Amino acid sequence: MSQIITKHIFRHLLVLVVFIILINLGLWQLRRLEQRRALNQAILDGLNQPSITLTGQPLEPDEMHLRRVSVTGTFDNEESIILRGRSLNGQPGAELVVPLRIQDSDTAVLVNRGWIPLAFSDPEARRAYDLDGSVALEGIAYRTQTRPDTIIAPTDPTPGPGQDGLDVWFRVDIDRIQQQVDYPLLPVFVAQSPDPGSTSRKRPVAFRHIL
Repeated sequence: MSQIITKHIFRHLLVLVVFIILINLGLWQLRRLEQRRALNQAILDGLNQPSITLTGQPLEPDEMHLRRVSVTGTFDNEESIILRGRSLNGQPGAELVVPLRIQDSDTAVLVNRGWIPLAFSDPEARRAYDLDGSVALEGIAYRTQTRPDTIIAPTDPTPGPGQDGLDVWFRVDIDRIQQQVDYPLLPVFVAQSPDPGSTSRKRPVAFRHIL
């Protein structure tokens, strides 16, 4: 009799645990939805504000976060890096990040130029996306990306002996990337916006920003 009661209680406890898990999963999904909506609204608010021209002068990253910006300069293609594990419409790939030496300044800003196929992600293959000469671009400014405080978040490794720097990263950690670049970087990076007038196929797939 006691065994039957114990099994009955166990079943009820199991159902209760499953119910609690499902409730928490639903709440987590709602929180993620609200976070996504808040991010999209913040991006929209930034897009609706006047564009700020980056000149290389010091700036406050928190004030610039999600603001629309423009900048003119020259890409340092030799210092390009990629962000691993980025897919587009189910295709594996990476995002191409290149320092832009700002015109009339000794400072540069990291520019996430957009998505490229995995087959073009190694240093030699992605030279197909090099842009030479002066370029003017627009985009959205973002604060540096640091590792989330969770166990499952991957960590960008430290360069090994004889290794000048990392070519493949998980995130745009400006302070760490600064360690392998010889000139000062602004404390924000720019996610480049699509250029409606461009017909070049040498361009990575730029961001639409609203996700």
